[in-house]
Amino acid sequence: MPSRPSSAGSRPRADATAIRVVVIAHGPPMRGGIATVALDIVEDPALNAEFDLVFFNTSQNDDGRGRFGLENIARALSHAWGTFRRARRGAVVHTHSVQDPVFVAWRQVAIAAAARLRGARVLLHNHGYLPYMLEPGGYRVGRAHRMAFAILDRLCDANILIGEAGVGNLRPYMAHTDLPVVHNSVVVSDVPHSTAVHDPPRILFVGELLERKGLTVLMDALDLLDAAGTSYELVIVGDDTPGRDPDKDAMVQRIRDRGRGGDLTGAITRDQVYEMFSGADVFVLPTEYEGQPFTVIESLAAGVPVVASDIPAIRSMVADGDNGRLVPWNDPPALASALTDLLADPTERARMSTVNRESARERFDRSVFREELARLYRASARHRRR
Repeated sequence: MPSRPSSAGSRPRADATAIRVVVIAHGPPMRGGIATVALDIVEDPALNAEFDLVFFNTSQNDDGRGRFGLENIARALSHAWGTFRRARRGAVVHTHSVQDPVFVAWRQVAIAAAARLRGARVLLHNHGYLPYMLEPGGYRVGRAHRMAFAILDRLCDANILIGEAGVGNLRPYMAHTDLPVVHNSVVVSDVPHSTAVHDPPRILFVGELLERKGLTVLMDALDLLDAAGTSYELVIVGDDTPGRDPDKDAMVQRIRDRGRGGDLTGAITRDQVYEMFSGADVFVLPTEYEGQPFTVIESLAAGVPVVASDIPAIRSMVADGDNGRLVPWNDPPALASALTDLLADPTERARMSTVNRESARERFDRSVFREELARLYRASARHRRR
């Protein structure tokens, strides 16, 4: 997947009286949801015109992320000190994290405490997957983790969630803090609209080439389609550069051993990903777990019907039979059946395409994301002045 620059570059700047917002996140060269959302904020021209945005990139590339150890303790303290230096009275500190495992939650405590000592307000942003993939009340943490949440509950104005499924799982640990839902976003107008009617129809997968993304399940389902004589094209978008991750290397070899190596695109740019969506008829994601996958948002924006695992995080984005199909996880026959039904019905795919594009505009467009964050920044600043 493509990388993005670590700074916003040339952009409109707010005046000297603007509210300072310090965005703290693991940014480039790291990739994934946290880095993407952080850059969406600090590179947004409208947010920069209203707020004095400062990006504190806490990127780390070691194998011990989230573990308790001297190196990570020192790093957490350095992040707290960096927060203290960048924040100021009346500022808003917007810190992004998965908030799990326990050490990561305590790192957020250190950052929040440093911000409050400086006189700033604090907004958390929860990018984990566990609160969004478990049914309400299913997210359980240990005593030390509960203590960290309890302290954050007193230090912070809000813990921003990326999906509605997280509210029921975080509320038991944060009784006083607001839990607003601000969905991840794309600029819908930047994503070309697919007709979802091509001949032969194209099945598209976009994501990390890992077992947890359901690629083995997908190949098993496609074997069933082949046995039934179903006509389709397959495109698998993902970085297959060898030597970076042994698990990815193993999955790439498995894909090739199954005779589907020619369907791999390798690493491509974001514009090329959008081009792939524009020519797709069905987007498939038989994943084991997710927080809020950007690929589903991009599929909705492109107007491509979604066939995905029936897990809470995706269930909040896709309604079975309305704008896609949801199937049990790790069930190749169910996945094959859902794909067969959609591939055989171009009229239904065209209807879902229209529904998806409209849903993306209403729920996942950058303008919605921007205004929700701006509202939270203004509210925190008003809280401080009071």
